[in-house]
Amino acid sequence: MGRKTPVLTPEENKLVTEIGPDTPMGDLFRRFWIPVFHGRELTDPDGAPARTRLLGEHIVGFRDTSGRLGILEAACPHRGVDLSYGLNEENGLRCARCGWKFDVEGNCLEMPMEPDEEELKKTVKAVAYGVQEWGGLIWAYMGPKEESPERPEFEWGQLPEDHRYISKFVQECNYLQGLEGGIDSSRISFLYDMLFGDPPTIENTADHLVQGIEGARKEERSQTVAIKTTDYGLLVGASIDEGKENNAWQVNQYLMPFYTTPKPEGDGLLGCLAWVPVDDKNTMVYVITYHPDRPMTDEEVETRRTGGGNHPELNEGTYKRKRNKENDYLIERKTSGANPLATISNEFELALVLEESMGAIVDRTKEQLDPNDIAIMETRRMLMKSAIDLREGTEPAAAHNGAAYNVRASSPTLKRDASIDEVADSSVPDRE
Repeated sequence: MGRKTPVLTPEENKLVTEIGPDTPMGDLFRRFWIPVFHGRELTDPDGAPARTRLLGEHIVGFRDTSGRLGILEAACPHRGVDLSYGLNEENGLRCARCGWKFDVEGNCLEMPMEPDEEELKKTVKAVAYGVQEWGGLIWAYMGPKEESPERPEFEWGQLPEDHRYISKFVQECNYLQGLEGGIDSSRISFLYDMLFGDPPTIENTADHLVQGIEGARKEERSQTVAIKTTDYGLLVGASIDEGKENNAWQVNQYLMPFYTTPKPEGDGLLGCLAWVPVDDKNTMVYVITYHPDRPMTDEEVETRRTGGGNHPELNEGTYKRKRNKENDYLIERKTSGANPLATISNEFELALVLEESMGAIVDRTKEQLDPNDIAIMETRRMLMKSAIDLREGTEPAAAHNGAAYNVRASSPTLKRDASIDEVADSSVPDRE
């Protein structure tokens, strides 16, 4: 049997993965509000600036004397020195080299040693982006001011602060690999069986892996993946037909342009993942765990702070995962025939490792997708169409429909013949 037609051409793979300035996908992403800092990174007026990369650009954030937030292009307009090394004082950020000072809107306030300071500073302006603080995060808008979008009204952002826990970390690959992993609900059962069918150990993983694969094969043969296009993106439902009156469903969401909802964690805890591109080869992943009806307990927070749930353990003082490419993810390869991944006892972190193993940007022209990959194929189509439409003058509708983002993942049990519309009803919060 010959090879299938490539799912994406080289040109399409480039279109959907490159997010820098003046790229079609980069322009699309810049039409949305984007998480750029955790709120705790910029808490104090006149505190230290924070720096990061977002969509291939270096930016700096600061909170001025009056408490206003500013997000600026990091390069000083004078000679390009990084403003994050500057002094944040008296309602402005002062360049460490030339002394020029800029406010949160990019206006030049002072030009020490310039003979015609008052006139000259009117002609200089730092690049400033839209900024707001909401839901425990600081958000940036990098698109044209005349097309300012609505804020995505996620359920977790509307709750009191003690109802949620937020962390972030770097994934060393293109955003789309993580995003597609978050969408790929049809493989969750395989990962779960491989890791948790029996508690895996270095001694038993050869047998355990075989058992997990066989269990996943049985489950996948009876699994159906259905999708529904929505105002925010895509609803993805995977059902397991066990030959009974009712089927168990796993309902995940893909929300434009780079959000997914992981499966519920138990005890009523829900989640959201933001796969925010740092550049073409790195992603900042924001992980939000929340309870819609009560504060999270101290134990729930501490579990996630120390590497539990969907919150990987980090190297101290960094956003780099303790298990990373440089240390081969701390896996053990000592026993012949054993599964080396058995030492990664967290399903979410295992998925991150496998996504990074594809390389910085996977060559999608070589893929051989199957019918259960329908959600991945539709997500790519949606992203590419939106980017092309924008180039032709049509703005992304989801960017101007913030209310549509108030959805969640769910795990309902429904009749075997339930429609995708009935499945979709289970993902809408029931709130007065």
